[in-house]
Amino acid sequence: MGFRFRLASFFVVALVLVQVLTGVLVYQVTRHELIGEGQRQLQGASQSFAHQFQDMSERAAASVKVLAQDFALRSAVAQGDEATVVSALRNHGRRVGAAQMLLVGVDGSVEADTAQQLRKGAPFPYPDLVDRALQDPTVATVAWQGRAYWMVVVPVFAPDLVGYIGAAIPVDDRVLIRLQQQSALPKGIELVAMHAGGGVTVLARGSEHGELAVPLAARGPLPIRPAVVDIGGRQFVSQAVWLGGSRQSARIAAVLGFSVDDALRPYRPVAAAWAGLLALGLIIGLVCAWLIARSVSRPVEALAAHARRIASGDYSAPDAPRRNDELGQLASAFANMTDAIREREARILHQAGHDLVTGLPNRAHAEIAIQHALAARPQASAALLMLGLGRLPEIIKTLGHVVSDRLMVAAGARLQDSAGTGLIARATDTQLSIFLPDATLSGAQVVAGHIVEVLGEPYREADLTLDFAPAVGIALAPEHGTDAGALLRRAEVAMIGALRGDDPIVVYDAATDPHRPERLSLMGDLRHALEHDGMQLHYQAKLNLQEGRIDSAEGLIRWRHPVAGPVAPDAFIALAEETGNIRRVTRWALAAGVAQAARWKAEGHAIRVSINVSARDLDDAELPRRIIGLLDTYGVAPEQIALEITESAIMGKPEAAISVLRRLADAGIDLAIDDFGVGQSSFAYLRRLPVRELKIDKTFVTQLARVREDRLIVGSIVELGHRLGYRVTAEGVDDAEALACLRNIGCDHAQGYLIAEPMPVDSFGYLLDAHWPQAAALEH
Repeated sequence: MGFRFRLASFFVVALVLVQVLTGVLVYQVTRHELIGEGQRQLQGASQSFAHQFQDMSERAAASVKVLAQDFALRSAVAQGDEATVVSALRNHGRRVGAAQMLLVGVDGSVEADTAQQLRKGAPFPYPDLVDRALQDPTVATVAWQGRAYWMVVVPVFAPDLVGYIGAAIPVDDRVLIRLQQQSALPKGIELVAMHAGGGVTVLARGSEHGELAVPLAARGPLPIRPAVVDIGGRQFVSQAVWLGGSRQSARIAAVLGFSVDDALRPYRPVAAAWAGLLALGLIIGLVCAWLIARSVSRPVEALAAHARRIASGDYSAPDAPRRNDELGQLASAFANMTDAIREREARILHQAGHDLVTGLPNRAHAEIAIQHALAARPQASAALLMLGLGRLPEIIKTLGHVVSDRLMVAAGARLQDSAGTGLIARATDTQLSIFLPDATLSGAQVVAGHIVEVLGEPYREADLTLDFAPAVGIALAPEHGTDAGALLRRAEVAMIGALRGDDPIVVYDAATDPHRPERLSLMGDLRHALEHDGMQLHYQAKLNLQEGRIDSAEGLIRWRHPVAGPVAPDAFIALAEETGNIRRVTRWALAAGVAQAARWKAEGHAIRVSINVSARDLDDAELPRRIIGLLDTYGVAPEQIALEITESAIMGKPEAAISVLRRLADAGIDLAIDDFGVGQSSFAYLRRLPVRELKIDKTFVTQLARVREDRLIVGSIVELGHRLGYRVTAEGVDDAEALACLRNIGCDHAQGYLIAEPMPVDSFGYLLDAHWPQAAALEH
């Protein structure tokens, strides 16, 4: 949408909103007031209906009472002349409008029925009306045979009580219409019977044959005060008036109501007139808004077109007309801005592609240039050299960036002769890249040798003499990559290898690249394996040298990748450490180990299970609570579980780690120091650690039977451990001579391939069932 259209639309929308909001407000206020007035009128109409209905019923009762005082009728009743009684009742019933006349005996049984519907001697349907008739003629509205009646009961005396006359006077649609004609009652009136089971029967309706009572009753109790209800998507104001009746009849109510929509119908012409005025106002407003917008938008549109030309690189003068107002000043400012942008863009483009210190192309510029060169000749050989200055990080920390920048300038200047036609760029603060098109491996190695040679001469400045310590990584196209990004990354990987190794020139080797894409995939696969039971615990037995039996095992995690097959533990454990998933690995191993200890206990094997814990786990203050929860869940005693930790795991945050270990030890869980003897501060922390077991590293055990110094070290560790009250376990026991030496030294446990390799649970079960006698174990 253009500016002109938006400006015109703004005026039109504002006008529409004002008109619509005003209309909605008027409608809502009118509707609210109309409903309120309707409720007040309905309240008065309900009271008027109740009074008129009561008056009509009382008049009907008075007419029947006159009949009961007729001498001939009383005589016929007293003498039992049934024919005379029926004839008199029929004649008088026609005069009072009764549909049925009854003679009821003193005992409450029917003695005569003009309609011949009730047999002689049958009980009168409404005995409670008979009981009340002795004091005063009784009239009640009842539902009888699917219709509404005024049931009038009056006593007959001759001179004593000889019976009762009952008159059933219909209350039908004509009665309701007559009531509506006599006073201002709503057109919607219904007479309904409410049954005990919740059913509703419409007995009579007024002049408007709506169906209000049935859906209203389905919503709940009938409202005894005016209420607004939604029925069938329409709103009604309704009220129920309960009528006096008999206990033996369903309750009778008159439901009065009117439709809100019908009440609003007279206002529709007003709404139509309002809509017409709104349409006329919109047309006038649209024309005026368009004329105003046109005069304002033309110069703005011209300036907008000029701005689009600037965005596309066209810096010609704007076409806006010359004016003396604010728009003319804006056009002049646009022209000045165009000249300034032209100058700044040229400067920015150069700065964006070059390093400010050395003046060399930067990494982004070099990557684009390399990509273009590779795309132009996709099958041609090329080489990318990444030069790293090993001493530069130390120089930055010691002398600052000012000196290091001068060092980089000097390095770039020296490379100009060695690189020939190659593209030299500054890749990072401490690295330079050299792209050699059409270069082979041998040619790249020659250039790399020249670079190392020219940078072998120290940099001298005043009293400073600084070594460059150059290292060059080489990546080849297309062998190591066909795009600039891959070559830069792989050349950098090779350069890092050169900085860490002895050879200053290293060619990229995918087999030694720790940042291969498959490692990223392996991270996701590791999480999936943890969540879907893709890991296993294998168990390596630990032989009790004093008792000659297997009494414990170390749980070692194993992972068989569904595609790559078995993954070495060192690979995925290190990956878990790097990605922060090692705690999830440990939680899984703890749960699996505790569960297996519980199963072995149930099978009668008292096997203590050891689980390895990493340095990150010792940072977790919730680790003791989690392990205790697992023990409680599986019913495993704390002494059946041991946790193995390395000294390096404690060195990172010793205070936090020791606090966690003390809580574990207080809970009765044994702790063992793994790989004891190779740490840097074994004895410094040994006295502070709440451990119960030392595990001698296998480097001292492998040559134990042949190297005297190893026997002395192992003997000293065993003696030290026993004096401190620790158990001592030797790892890496692979030959019988080492096992015999350990037994003679007094070592407590031995673990290694001689005894058993790590094996699945089922295989370990067979090993336990063999019971391993001491002699056989030592001779095997």
